[in-house]
Amino acid sequence: MKKFGSLVVMLLLGLTFAQVDKSDWPAEVVFATVPVETTEDATAKMQPLVDYLSERLGIPVTFRNGADYAAVTIAMQSGQVDIGWFGPGSYLDAYDQAGAEAVVKENSLTAGDGYFSVIIAKKGSGIESIEDLQGLEFAFVDPGSTSGFRVPMYSFCNQLGIEPKEYFKRTYFAGTHENVILGVMNGSIQVGATYDLGIVNAVNKGQVKEDDFDIVFTSDKIPASPIAVRGALPDSLKQEIQTALLEFDDMEFLNNLGFSNFLEASHEEYEFFREINQYNEVNCL
Repeated sequence: MKKFGSLVVMLLLGLTFAQVDKSDWPAEVVFATVPVETTEDATAKMQPLVDYLSERLGIPVTFRNGADYAAVTIAMQSGQVDIGWFGPGSYLDAYDQAGAEAVVKENSLTAGDGYFSVIIAKKGSGIESIEDLQGLEFAFVDPGSTSGFRVPMYSFCNQLGIEPKEYFKRTYFAGTHENVILGVMNGSIQVGATYDLGIVNAVNKGQVKEDDFDIVFTSDKIPASPIAVRGALPDSLKQEIQTALLEFDDMEFLNNLGFSNFLEASHEEYEFFREINQYNEVNCL
């Protein structure tokens, strides 16, 4: 009798799934991430999730690694990207400019539904405090990066009393978190901003060791990065994407990124971040 009952439930679930109207769905879905590492590495890393979504949705899912942070928002705005993996700051840009809707967020193994911006220096460089940074060249990631630019700038301006253009010899953008992490490790970058999970990722890839760096500064907790869908997509597709991500359980994939799973997200939890988004090297002075 139990077997019969289970069979009925399975059949009903299958019927429910089959009744999803896909007539207005696109022929394929494009999933893009803001650039954390090289396109080759990002493509290989994301393949298990892309394959899973293709199977769950029943339509091809194509991956793209953003040329820069703004490129993902612009591509979503023009309908060329359907799903975007953003930081909180770049998500708000995508919400305002491309109608992005947050559906899930990361659940970190170390910090739960959040992560941290960190300022790093090479171990043994003698750079161990904020005071040691004065007069050095400082590498940010990208103007759209939450942990690699916007949070550090907010911290400088509001918590540390630092005017970057006056305090540092030079500030510049390295392009990706990986560029900052590897640049600091090999000595081509004196000091730079990145995020804690970026270091976890680099350690798991065998690129660096945890003790290669001194953490000069750690920010307040940042809300977990969201994955968002293009608002113009059919509601049924947006719901299926969210459900698929919430049920994704490839632990090797997740743990390598420092996550345990994805959690449901809403736009409201990111609205407060607008105050941080406004800080840059112009209005900090």
